[in-house]
Amino acid sequence: MRKLIITTSVLTLLVPLLALAGETINEQIEVPTNKRIFIDNQRGDVHIEGWDQAQLKITGELDDRAEGYRLENTDGRIEFIVNMPHNNNNDWRSGAGSKLTIYMPLSSELEFTGVNANVYAQGLNNGTDIEVVNGDITLQQINGTINIDTVNGDISAMNLKGDIHYETVNGEINDKDSQGSLRFNAVNGDIKSKTNAQDVRLENVNGDIDFAFNAIRELRISTVNGEAEVHINKLLDNASVRFKSVSGDAEFYFPRDLSGRFEIAAHANGKIINELSNDKALKAKYGPSSDLRFSINGGTADIEMNTISGRIELRKQN
Repeated sequence: MRKLIITTSVLTLLVPLLALAGETINEQIEVPTNKRIFIDNQRGDVHIEGWDQAQLKITGELDDRAEGYRLENTDGRIEFIVNMPHNNNNDWRSGAGSKLTIYMPLSSELEFTGVNANVYAQGLNNGTDIEVVNGDITLQQINGTINIDTVNGDISAMNLKGDIHYETVNGEINDKDSQGSLRFNAVNGDIKSKTNAQDVRLENVNGDIDFAFNAIRELRISTVNGEAEVHINKLLDNASVRFKSVSGDAEFYFPRDLSGRFEIAAHANGKIINELSNDKALKAKYGPSSDLRFSINGGTADIEMNTISGRIELRKQN
């Protein structure tokens, strides 16, 4: 009889491979109309997609450290939770974690939480709430009330519609072809948006801003450091624009048929450049500050801007 001999060196090679193997999952549960779906997956890559069936379907492979999972219909929502040990020792290795594909009804609202998770979501119609600590979030064709929050990670979004709120501490935000209202909150990272939203508000500390608006009714931008470039194709009747910064340069491009009242102030060696009209900024009698007030074509829109030590440039669209 032949004997199978496994040497110590072979065992050493096998153990890491065995440790990577996670439990395969292929589950499906009926979902009542408009039932909220809650997903908790601490680490890994999760792809979530809406479909026209009244079921929640989950396939893929669980985290190799997972201690099973829970899938149930509670009084308030459908819950899918990947159970992880409490003594994880924060081992968030790159590439580790669950690899899941999830299909959920278009009419259901999504709530997702994770620690080290990359999330892709597409085709959801009734609201989405995604919160992770470390990881990127990618969204396409999402409607409703949308709240996206990551501490360390980038947010990329296309064709979102509704009340949209993005928040990140360290990461970039890239929003394209959104509609409705937009809210941005960031600490470190660049923010870029080419949007059809008419109500937009942004607060950030460090990072560049690149905005292109089709039409604006209300715009609020508050930033500490970073460059800002803002293109506005149209200001709607009685539109309101507010901008304030501590340092960093800001360029605002307005439509050539603009109608607006401007009130611009710069302090502590800040600078104002006006290419919209022949009006010039006036230096304060005492101190380095300056201000500029003027009106164009009847002054329908109201524009106020303030900077401490940055530069504000008013330009015409090409």
